[in-house]
Amino acid sequence: MSGPYILLCADPLAPRMPDPAFREEAEIADRLRLNRLLVDHDVLERSPDAAAALRRAAIGGPGAAVYRGWMMSAEAYGRLFAILSDRGVLLLNTPEQFAACHHLPAAHAVVGRWMPQTVWIDRDRIGDDAALWGARAPFGDAAVTVKDWVKSQAAGYWSEACFIPSAADRAAVRRVVDRFIELQGDSLTGGLVFRRYVPLVTSDGAAEEWRCFVLDGHVLGCWPRVALSAAAEAPPPDLLQAIAQALPSRFATADVARRQDGGWLLMETGDGQVSSFPAGAAAETVLASVAASLRAA
Repeated sequence: MSGPYILLCADPLAPRMPDPAFREEAEIADRLRLNRLLVDHDVLERSPDAAAALRRAAIGGPGAAVYRGWMMSAEAYGRLFAILSDRGVLLLNTPEQFAACHHLPAAHAVVGRWMPQTVWIDRDRIGDDAALWGARAPFGDAAVTVKDWVKSQAAGYWSEACFIPSAADRAAVRRVVDRFIELQGDSLTGGLVFRRYVPLVTSDGAAEEWRCFVLDGHVLGCWPRVALSAAAEAPPPDLLQAIAQALPSRFATADVARRQDGGWLLMETGDGQVSSFPAGAAAETVLASVAASLRAA
């Protein structure tokens, strides 16, 4: 079996099968004639021996490949890229491209003009009070949110470990930051990121946020991340294309949302290989374009 390949996370309970979360993508890949390779995500993330994570991957020859699976660290992706390259299999994104859209500071350097005001400090300076107070100073007394370079705790711990009503309230900053660090634990990536809080348009209490998939600077499609009302406004195509052309990666995502006071914001970028597909036709549409690109490589 040779490429093109799709690498999918193996089911921890049935390691010869794809993880249930990616079985729909496996079925789509079969229809697109992408050869499946199973990856042990836990081994890849925890062990320096990337070959062990591919022990059940039947690589029959060289070819282009895409990974579709759980999020991983940039270090783990680098190990995966290296071991596959040694076997003649080239992933769609290089390790540098993966980190460029996976880590907020790298992405901010090229697409920050569409993002909320953002300041960050590296992990080794988190315990430095002067660095912490300096990072929140540009926001004055405005509300801010806190996250690391990849994730936030907004979903489950919004008021406890994400939202700070006033960046000038040092006690609140310290309390929220400490709780965020506690919840992130060993998974804290890169450092701390402070972002100006901007009220967004909502539907049934959820922000009207859209996920755009991008391949080689072209928008493959844009889908709502949650169910929206029929009156929800879709992002302007010219904005999406401008962002797509600026992204420093071949295969990436951009999450955009509409502000309550008008206009749009780029909320996050991500690597297209570890970003989840919104419900609907997104997976089929995106993977069809990816498969065509892999065959042309």
